[in-house]
Order: sequence, then C-alpha cells, then structure tokens
Amino acid sequence: MYNFTEFLKDLSHSSNISFNVVTEDGIALYISDLDIENSHITNFTVMLGRVKGIISLEKQYENCTSLLKYIIENKYTQHFLTKEQAVIDILENREISIDNISLNLPFLKKGCYILLISVDGSKYESLNIIKQIYDNEPVVSLVYNDNIVVIGDFAEIEEHTESIKESIASDLYCKCYVSYGDRTYDIKGIKKAYNDAVQCMELGKKFDIKDDIFSYNKMLFEKIVYNVDSKIKQELLFMLKDKFDALDSEMIVTIEQFVNCGLNISDAARKLYVHRNTLIYRLDKIKKETNFDIRDFKDASVFLIAFLIWKENKE
Repeated sequence: MYNFTEFLKDLSHSSNISFNVVTEDGIALYISDLDIENSHITNFTVMLGRVKGIISLEKQYENCTSLLKYIIENKYTQHFLTKEQAVIDILENREISIDNISLNLPFLKKGCYILLISVDGSKYESLNIIKQIYDNEPVVSLVYNDNIVVIGDFAEIEEHTESIKESIASDLYCKCYVSYGDRTYDIKGIKKAYNDAVQCMELGKKFDIKDDIFSYNKMLFEKIVYNVDSKIKQELLFMLKDKFDALDSEMIVTIEQFVNCGLNISDAARKLYVHRNTLIYRLDKIKKETNFDIRDFKDASVFLIAFLIWKENKE
C-alpha cells in the first residue's frame, strides 16, 4: 500500500530539499530536519484533497515551490483521490469499469466491510487520524454526505470499529459513532452495505444506544420498534411517558445494562458494579413504579419497546 509520508520523505531526500508538511489544523504529515526557527524560512500552501497543507522550507529553495506543489498535489490525487472517486461512483450508481475496481478496490473480491463514522468534531481531522491508522494498509477513507466512509478488509470488524472510535475520541476529545453492515463482495453489495450502515447510524442515535458502535445485524429489535404502528406507539407512550420521565440517570443505566445482559441479574450487577441485592431492589422499584417486572421476558419485551419509543421521542 502506498505510504504518502514515505513519498514525502523520499522526495525530500532525492531533491536534497528539507521541508515540513503540516495541515492547517496543525497535524504533521512529514517533518524533516528543517530548522523551523530559522528566519530564512518560507511557507506555501498545497491542497491535499479538501484539506489545506502548509509546506515550510528554506528561502533559498523558493524558486522550487511551484514544482514541489505540483508533484505533491499530483501524487496525492493519484494515490488517494482516484480511490475515493471510485467509491463515490459506486455509491452514486455511476458506471465503473472492472479494471477501475481492480486497481482502486483490490480487496473487494475477497470481501470487505464499509464503516460509516459520524463525529461531533472536525470530519477532516478525524479523517486524517483514520488515514494515519491505515497508512500502510489497503483501506480507502473519505468524507461523503457529511460522514466518513471507510472501506477495507477488516478481519476482526469489532476490534477495528472500537479502535477507530477510541482513537478519534481520545485525540480530538469529541463524540464518535461507528456503524456497519454485512461483509460485501461486489459493487451492489457496497451500495447495500452503505445504505444499511446509514440506517443503522440513524437508529443508533435515535435510540441512544450507549456503546456508540452500531452493527446492522444486531439492531433487529430497534428496527422492529422503529416500524411499530404509530397508534400503538402513542398508546405505549401515553401509558409510560410520565413514569420514564421520572426515572433518574441511575435507573435508566440500570434498565439499559440489565437488558444488555439478557435479563441476567448476576451479569448486570457485575457490569453496574453493584451488589446483586442492590440490583434486585432497583428492579423491584421499577416494577412498583411502572407495573412492569422486567425480570419477566414478556413484561420486559413490552417495557423495552415502550422505553425505546420514549427515547425516540425524548428529543
């Protein structure tokens, strides 16, 4: 896989010109041995896709800036944007040749995943973090329709989604959501997987699913609730809205964790870091205040449907 940082390093060494490349947000793409404190330093800008880069070099090489700008922008376009454009063409149902797919998405025939990433912070800073994570791997990433799309052959999909979420959250201190559908092997599959990830993202946010990673195949219940008849939704909401509104954050977390643990008291108590008896006390309190015993499967099913409908309408 092409490594853009290595290209910049090779260009600097082969031209005997020391230069630094930093995005306008301050993210270093390549740092040489250039003495940046030297007063004889000049800066110029290059466009790396939609991101502006700032190149610093000694003034004695100022007459080389146009050539460096052309080489760097052209190489970036050649190795990144053609792959991005291939993905956009597929998502927008444009014709694309088999040769184009083989060149830009060589991993597709062996199977790949499409990840959809939504951030509360800068999309382009987040995209740069993802490009750094997968700098040496056959992965294509781009900003599309206000989200980030990442396509690659991720053997352990859960590990990759968790790694991306944690990297963006820890580096940029912003909320990050990741969704994905089935593994896909062809063009039609890419389009379907993208649409599934979009729906998955919408449902995950709508129902405030706590881990912020949404798998399409694990959200059947949420899809069912979303498509419940509006009249039934209103009946359930009328029945339980006031009771849900009265719940404090501790009780809401208790409900969510208990359900996530498959109504298993021991597992939920361990996840909540409380004694088993404390959890039983809380469940008894929920039963007393709502008339639903969520230790019982039938009660829990109706209760959870109403709970998700309440979340859906809470905004």
